[in-house]
Amino acid sequence: MFHSIKRRISIELSHYRALHKDTRHLLLSYFLYLMSYPLIATFMDAYLWRTSGGIWWVIIYNLGYITGLPIGFYLNGFLLRKIHVLRLYFIGAVLQGITALSVVFLATKTVQDIGMFGLLYGVGGGLYWANKNYLSLKLTRGTNKVYYNSIESSVDLMINIVVPVLAGWFIAFGDHTEWYAHELSYKVVMVVGLICTIFAGGVLQSSTMRNETVYGLVVKHVTRRWWIVRLFHILYNLQVGIALAMGSVLILTLIGGEGVLGTLQAVTAGLSAFMLYVIGRKTSLRHSWMFVAVGAVIFVLASGFLASWFTWFGAFVYTLAFTIVYVLQWPSSYSVVMEVMEQEADGPADQYAYVCDNELFFNIGRLGGILIVIGLLVAFSQNTALRWSPLIIACIQLFMIWPIKMLGEMVTAEKK
Repeated sequence: MFHSIKRRISIELSHYRALHKDTRHLLLSYFLYLMSYPLIATFMDAYLWRTSGGIWWVIIYNLGYITGLPIGFYLNGFLLRKIHVLRLYFIGAVLQGITALSVVFLATKTVQDIGMFGLLYGVGGGLYWANKNYLSLKLTRGTNKVYYNSIESSVDLMINIVVPVLAGWFIAFGDHTEWYAHELSYKVVMVVGLICTIFAGGVLQSSTMRNETVYGLVVKHVTRRWWIVRLFHILYNLQVGIALAMGSVLILTLIGGEGVLGTLQAVTAGLSAFMLYVIGRKTSLRHSWMFVAVGAVIFVLASGFLASWFTWFGAFVYTLAFTIVYVLQWPSSYSVVMEVMEQEADGPADQYAYVCDNELFFNIGRLGGILIVIGLLVAFSQNTALRWSPLIIACIQLFMIWPIKMLGEMVTAEKK
């Protein structure tokens, strides 16, 4: 048995070493960034919920975030003409850490402050993700994109087994023992998050990648295939919108405090990591739609369960299912989209326009998800929004199965 495990590890390491050196550097940098993400994102939502006593600050912060993201993407396109892509990658990562730190260190906060911080965090995210996605697309040309994306997502989940539970119980321990105030614990968490973003941006600076000239920020010739990609992005990102607006709040409201929030994230990540890696090793682009379809059905069932049993157990089942849905849908579907981008773009310099276009339609979908939550919140109550918005969006998302199936078939036919 030990020999078999050793052989499997050796095989997987050989797959990893087969990647280009710059690709391995990018993966290492991304892994460091992933260590910061639960700290400056998940626990930022928890901090805003605890500080304000409700969901509105969380929604306003995340509305600012999704507004700032496309601004950061297009701003990055102009800056690339003067500043190297690796420097902008660093600036984007660190700006997110500084913004999160500023929120918890600001003594008095207003709704306007929260919105502006969310916007600034989004601009930093736009600078980071624009260059991260662009570099990923550039460095995986002609390689197994499903395998590459699955490595990223597997490590994402493994990090989420450790980091959230440590941070969550660090905050909860202070509250329980009264050794330190929750304000201090959040400040420590955000400082650690900032340090991680600095290392994440810095580790890639030794790379020898040359800068690419960006000639355009807008897709000039939108084909039928690219319209299908846009439709899929909108439908898929509806669920990301509700995750931003209510994901942490649902757990904090129905299940428990920060310790439980971190533990639940760790449990769901652990259950999903192995399944995700297997999917990455076995999935073909043509059959990616099947994983999206299975995920969509699971999302409907889990959302229906939450609506029927609006208790801690319903929230637990929904949260677990949501992670599994991500595992099934994201790596397989985005690998298809990356392949479409590679086939549609005239060359590397033209690819950035497609990266920006992706983000724009991502955020249209995210905004749609948040607006559904806001509509139920204004018309009824917070509990009604938490209870029914997932089911509404899950039913709408069933329509995304057709576009991803079409894209998989188109990509496969193009490669023959």
